[in-house]
Order: sequence, then structure tokens, then C-alpha cells
Amino acid sequence: MLCLTAGLNAQCEMDPSPPCQAFWQAEVVFTGVVTQSSYSATYQGKLNRGTDGEDLWNFRDRIAHFSVESIFRGKLGPQVDVIAQEILATPITLPDGRPGMRTMSDYDCNYTFKEGQRYIVYAHFRKTNDGTLWVGFNRTRPLAQAEDDLAFIRALDHAEPGGLIYGQAKQTKRDLADGGNTKSVGPVALVKVVAEAEGRHYETYTDSEGRYHLKGVDPGEYSVQALFPSELSTYPPQKVRVSDHGCAQRDFHTEADDRISGKVFNAQGQIVPKMQLDLTLADHDENDPNPQAFYAYANDQGYYEFKSIPPGKYLLGIRLTAIREPGFAYPRTFYPGVSNSRDAKVFNLGLGEKMSDVDFVLPPKLEPRTIEGIVVWPDGKPVPKAMVGTMITEYAYSFAWGGSCMTDDAGHFSCKLFDGLSYWINAVVSMPEGKQMHAEPVDLPKNGEIKDLKLVVTSPMGNCERCRYRYWPPKKH
Repeated sequence: MLCLTAGLNAQCEMDPSPPCQAFWQAEVVFTGVVTQSSYSATYQGKLNRGTDGEDLWNFRDRIAHFSVESIFRGKLGPQVDVIAQEILATPITLPDGRPGMRTMSDYDCNYTFKEGQRYIVYAHFRKTNDGTLWVGFNRTRPLAQAEDDLAFIRALDHAEPGGLIYGQAKQTKRDLADGGNTKSVGPVALVKVVAEAEGRHYETYTDSEGRYHLKGVDPGEYSVQALFPSELSTYPPQKVRVSDHGCAQRDFHTEADDRISGKVFNAQGQIVPKMQLDLTLADHDENDPNPQAFYAYANDQGYYEFKSIPPGKYLLGIRLTAIREPGFAYPRTFYPGVSNSRDAKVFNLGLGEKMSDVDFVLPPKLEPRTIEGIVVWPDGKPVPKAMVGTMITEYAYSFAWGGSCMTDDAGHFSCKLFDGLSYWINAVVSMPEGKQMHAEPVDLPKNGEIKDLKLVVTSPMGNCERCRYRYWPPKKH
């Protein structure tokens, strides 16, 4: 069975809007009881507009018939249907001609209303203009859970004029010592928050919990911005729309605004554009198989800048992690042009510190070399169309991709690598029914071309120990 799920589940996110915001975003707000549920006949349609016929899916409509009790916004009759479109498993023909099915996992973003249960519903009219409604994943909920919603609606007649803009300012950081995960530092107090529109200006400051409230705001669209102190990052304004007696929530996030900047030059003193530089923790484990890093890219004039870096001690360089394309023709190099971390400069950044004119000079490019050979079965017969892959072994981690090539019909291969980098090399061949076999990895010397390497395919792919271990040889615990 073919299951298609990627990229679609992200649409199924609950709207966290409070009642004062959800109320004004909906065309219709009402309470009612579900008197009947039914389904339409199955039909076909396109999941994405503008796609070809191969994107046809099976659909059906789930219809919840409501008896309307109270109408708080919009116009409705005493009865209304709320319709949700369901995506069904759809028959397809697999690439090999066999019949199959494709399914959509967790794509139902609508409510499965239960017969006999009362709800508060925030809805929109469907584009068919037939009086039916649809409900997004918003504050629609059983009436027994709608205490806050009803309290806001009942207070509307006595509410003061104007709207409310509110939210919270928080600081986060990316922690390279914890796999590069983003962590919360905490709320940011005494941050100025400004809301502006033509001829209108409102401002306030966050409290000790980082929260702010702009009250009595005239209805309309505003640009809202939190102005953090210079040691923290400030981002462009966000747009919000406020209704009379309504609200809009906007939270703000910031990081420490430490920076390192400069230009990139080659060994001849010429500007190098588009070069990626790495910034790693100075005290990270040298045997870490996957060290985390910040990345910065030089522009067309060779200028680079690391922004929003947390305070700490760092090493600057190139090829400091395994994340490099195989054709990157430079060895690992630390600032100021040394090959190992022990001799590298340690950049000690305090909160909000900004270091400029840190120019990085690249080492000479590595010279290309060619590795040639043949891939064979144990009986000596050549293996055509085998993938010959290489990994760079210059580093403590094992999975620095070095590039690949394919064998021809006679089993011969020719891979382009770099002089000055050591590699291991193996070959993988695809078998019937999706299985694979491999040749055991062979270590290559750091320098020189090879013309007669032989790789023998002997083992199922899952038996390749070196392909599984992050360290080689495996560490003893």
C-alpha cells in the first residue's frame, strides 16, 4: 500500500485564538444541537488546484444537521447544515502495474459532530452559496466547554469601546550543546511594544512575565513591534487587525544578538563570494559524530555575518561538521588558518557582543584525484549499475559524504575525489524485491590516484557494520 502523508498534516493545527479574536474572525457564531449526521456519495476531485489528473482523490461530504438555538453573529434560519469534506483511500495503479491504494493520514481538520450534542460553532459560509457552513479547526466546541466563549459574548453589550492587542515577549536560544535544539530562556520584562496605523499610535511595556496589553485600540489594521534592547534581536513589525470589542494576540520572540562578521578571501587575497562558514562550540566533544554549528554565507562581496548567537566560546572555520557537498575543494580549517582546534582562536562572546572585521582566509584548494576499479560478485563476474559511495574519514564522525559514481555495464567505475582527504569506499547493488547487497568498505590512502581497486559484493546491506556505526572503530563502553 502506498501511503501519502508528507506535507499535508501541517494544515491540521488547532487555532488557539481566544473568544475575543475568534468571534470576529467567523462569519457566523451560534449555538445549536446536532439532530442528524449523514454522508454524501463518494466523488472524485483534485486535492490541489492546478495539478494534473494524476492527483485525483476520492472524497465524500460529512453533513451535520443543526437545530439552531442562539445566533450571536451573522444570519441563520432555524436549521443549518455544517459540511466537512473527507479524503478517502483512493485506488491507484502502482509503478509495476499492480493495483494499490493511497491514503491520507490524519488529514481530517474538521469536527466530527455527535448527534444529540450541543455546540458553540464558529463558522463560515461555503463558496457554493447554498446557505451551508464549514468549520475550520477553531474554537468550535461542545457547549459544556464554552464557558469563556459565552462569558465574552454576554459581556459585549456592556464592553468599553475599542479593541485589545496583547501577547508576551519571550527569549529563546539555540543550544548547540543539546543537539541544536531551541530552548526557552524566559520572558523579557520592560520591553516597549508599539502599535501604529495612519494617524494612530499606541505603546506600552511588558510586565515581569513579559506580558503586555494595549487597551482601547480603535478598530483597524496595525503594525505591532516589540523593541528589544540592543543586546537582543528586534524583528520587523507584524500586522494585526482589531475589531471593536475584539482582540488580537501577537507574541514576540527574541535571541541574544551576539555577532561575528568579516570577509572571506582566498589564498591570493581575492574576495570569495557565497562561501559557507561554520561556528561551533569551542568545548564540544572532538569525538562527537555530529557536532552542531551555526552557519553564515558570504554575499557577492564576500561579506559574512553570524547573527543572533548566544553568549559562549566558539571556533570559526570551514568543514567543521559533516554538512558539506562532496565537491567542496577545501580541507577542514579553523580561524586563523590552522588545521586543528588546539591551535585555533577561541571567540569568547559576551551578551550582545559584536565582533567585526574577522576576515577569513581560505587555504589552497585541494587537488582532484581519480579512484578507478571494478565491482564484482564472488565468482568474479562484473556488477553493472552498482552505486559506489565514499565517506571522508578525516574527522571523528563517520558520515561525511565524499561523493559517488556508478559502475558501467562491465562493472568498472571512476570516482572523482580530492587529494589530501582520506576516504572509505564501498559498493551497493539493488536486488529484486527491493533488497540490496554490498561490498565491504575499503580504506583509501590520503593521497594519490588508484587505478585497479576491486570491490567484491558479498553481504546483505544490513550486515554492513561500518555503515551503521557513528564511530569507527566502535567505541567500547
